[in-house]
Amino acid sequence: MSDALAAADIAMLDCPLSGTGAQALNRDLVVYASGDRGAFERSAPIFGRFARSSHYLGAFGNGSRMKFVANLLVAIHNVASAEAMVLGIKAGLDAQDIVKVIADGAGTSRVFELRAPMMARADYQPPSMKVSIWQKDMAVIGDFARSLGVATPLFAASAPIYDAAIGLGLDGDDTAAVCAVLERMAGIERRSR
Repeated sequence: MSDALAAADIAMLDCPLSGTGAQALNRDLVVYASGDRGAFERSAPIFGRFARSSHYLGAFGNGSRMKFVANLLVAIHNVASAEAMVLGIKAGLDAQDIVKVIADGAGTSRVFELRAPMMARADYQPPSMKVSIWQKDMAVIGDFARSLGVATPLFAASAPIYDAAIGLGLDGDDTAAVCAVLERMAGIERRSR
């Protein structure tokens, strides 16, 4: 498509966004832009109206490649956040204290800060990213890594947790619902608050 448009003297940019629907409401998105630099520079003021930052990444397609890398981390960080929450809850710590204290220390991540509050409440609605839709992203990332011959052991280890969420009927819930999967594995039964 980019080549076809370029033949008509139209520049197309590849500009995936990083962030959730909730972040979009707060103009807290990040643009991963690639393609014609001039088109990027002309578009930068538009990006500034809905995103907190934008990054020019060079050749067309690099924006999507960066999004795959970022989403690999999101997949892992989400499951890691749930694992930490479940460990703390099983150890007798208050879920809200876990959210507050971890978010203030070295163990935090942007994903933890976004999803741990849902995990603490055991309430995965409304979803900013549904588990069922995330499965598509997981497949794309896995295919991308395989096409490059890159081993992704942590990403691969996270996939069955998302699959289990689907199996538990949580496909319409936020991806933070992986916490419910790990709670079940740990023998924890909580009700949403």
